[in-house]
Amino acid sequence: MFIAALGDIHGQWQEAMILVEWACVEAGIVSSDLAAIFQVGDAEALRCEAEITQVPGPSKYRKLGDFPHVLDGTIIIPAPLFFIAGNHEPFAALDADGGLVVNNGRWGDNVTYLGRAGVVIAAGLRVGFLSGIWSQKMSGLNSKVQKREGRTAAHYTEAELTITLEAAKQGRYDVLITHDWPAGLTTEQGCPVGDANVRKLIETTQATLSLHGHLHAAHSEQIAETEAACLAMVGRHCGNPLEAVGIWQIMPGESPARRLV
Repeated sequence: MFIAALGDIHGQWQEAMILVEWACVEAGIVSSDLAAIFQVGDAEALRCEAEITQVPGPSKYRKLGDFPHVLDGTIIIPAPLFFIAGNHEPFAALDADGGLVVNNGRWGDNVTYLGRAGVVIAAGLRVGFLSGIWSQKMSGLNSKVQKREGRTAAHYTEAELTITLEAAKQGRYDVLITHDWPAGLTTEQGCPVGDANVRKLIETTQATLSLHGHLHAAHSEQIAETEAACLAMVGRHCGNPLEAVGIWQIMPGESPARRLV
């Protein structure tokens, strides 16, 4: 089967779908061949003006984006798209829904929110995921997600990390999705980047393919048995817009995945 992955969309849904179509052409397939599209967070799938205030961060960076045009059918999602939360999302709405992990998650036609943490079967693939980013302030905090507000809403808890780790004991992940990069891939201005917990997730679960965003740059590296693919931000301001998308051929329970674009 063929799958696509998308980096941070930040409300640019029309641009994201153009990139998927473009990448499929480069891969020698058509978008209807895709079994799924996996998105690594900061999708900013805001459905209405009221959800803008739920997004953490300075108000000047908050925007509705064009997701309402997904809802009205103007923007077509060509294959089932599954997204996690990043650190710029309408968290109150997402948490009220809970995601596919609790049998909810329908966010629009062909668009599904996975939830905070855990494992689901999507397009026949075993998909582990962890929404949000890490903050030391969250250490020891295992409160219910409904009580998180402001910037705290953008961070995952130790309990959620454990959920995703423990779920892997029931079977290897075909795909692992987190918002942040794993630690140890590269440095920025001499300083290490990435999340040590994400690195632990990869090394422990040994997923066939792991997908990451957040840093708005592209990078690919093998970590033990896992192909770790970091995707750039969607947008033609990037040097190469296709760095925000990837196409793989993958089969459930089989390794490795084969990247086409």
